[in-house]
Amino acid sequence: MTAASTRRRGRPALADQPPAADEALLDRALEAFAMRGFEGASLREIARAAGVSHGLLNARFGSKLALWTAAVDQGMERLHAAMGRHQSGLPVDAGIEERMRAACIDFLHTLADRPAIVQLMNVEGARRSERLDYIVETFFRGRHWPFTQLLAQGQASGVFRPMHVSVPFTMLAHGAGALVVLRPLVEAADKRLRTRPEALAQTIASAADLIVRGLKA
Repeated sequence: MTAASTRRRGRPALADQPPAADEALLDRALEAFAMRGFEGASLREIARAAGVSHGLLNARFGSKLALWTAAVDQGMERLHAAMGRHQSGLPVDAGIEERMRAACIDFLHTLADRPAIVQLMNVEGARRSERLDYIVETFFRGRHWPFTQLLAQGQASGVFRPMHVSVPFTMLAHGAGALVVLRPLVEAADKRLRTRPEALAQTIASAADLIVRGLKA
């Protein structure tokens, strides 16, 4: 009898899954934490959504906090990597305003594709906790974000007005970001987003324009 034939029936072990399946598992976890909060999300619910057993999920991550950390890490890494796509296609002599606009567009398109990361920020950002401290120290202070770098360059050259990065970034993530994260609400108000595929891109471009114009000195 082969090893495959002697394997127990049921959900597959995490160790048997390809990397893409591991990514999908962390996506399901991030969605659950974003929807229900850390306390409200359960490992059993996440395991069921990911198609693995609760016991194997526990064995792999050890705790709900470890799973939360891995899911947030993946979501933030994906967001960080996506913020340079439009900038990389700009001419070498593109101005600081054009590059900032491209960074905002990348950010918002990424949120439109995977809104759970900013939905989780809305939950975790409402009160102080060790999880919020982890997010701030690891990603906001421990990473170089294109938005932050471009803002500093624009301020140094006098193009952008002096302000702390938390002001425009919060307006981008939780103001303009609401246009793509709160899709049911926005689509109810603007039916074009449901009937015209290009409407979302136009809305994102308009939001990016507003952010950049508000930054100008």
